[in-house]
Amino acid sequence: MPIKKKRYLIAALAVGYSLLSSAWAERADKDHSIHQQEHSTTHEDHSMHKSVLEKRDFFVTRRDYAVPEVSLLDANSNEIALSELLALGEPLALNFIFTTCNTICPVMTATFAQMRRELNSEERSRLKIISISIDPEYDRPDVLKSYSELFEIDDTWTLLTGKSEDINRVLRSFDAFSGSKMNHQPVTLLRAVEGNTWIRVDGLTSGKELAEMVKEYVFE
Repeated sequence: MPIKKKRYLIAALAVGYSLLSSAWAERADKDHSIHQQEHSTTHEDHSMHKSVLEKRDFFVTRRDYAVPEVSLLDANSNEIALSELLALGEPLALNFIFTTCNTICPVMTATFAQMRRELNSEERSRLKIISISIDPEYDRPDVLKSYSELFEIDDTWTLLTGKSEDINRVLRSFDAFSGSKMNHQPVTLLRAVEGNTWIRVDGLTSGKELAEMVKEYVFE
């Protein structure tokens, strides 16, 4: 059942996107052009992502999800069992991104960063943030490491990649599989404690709005 439907202005997010993404985009475009030549001749169409940026609505619902038994890799190439990571009993915020996306993903990264700034120091230290790449072929640990350094991601924020089949299992388990990274939709998942019940946010929010949801649903 829906919990909340809300409208917002995207101007602030657009500014955050442009500031955060410019340096990474220059590097990613250069690296990704090589990646495309090696693996595909298909031009990547970001029109679906751009249409999402124009939307003004986000929807909040409560969902139950079963975490699949898969092992992923963090930015330091450490193998991590996702079910164990999510079973630590920590408050969680989770999303799905890929580093060569130049539309909604930098906005989602900027939103998480702004959300953290809106929380107090105790809340920031308690909230575990996880971003899972949906482009594991390109987003290997070294790429995630560079991405995390550029966006000043600290130890409370974990970037994960892995095998394509394992990433797809995760996406399907969280009802976030879209068939292609170019059809990727903005989904944020929040959870207060260990268990299968999550707060699902479909659409783009501001960091302030997401922080308010964390305080309402995660630190209730």
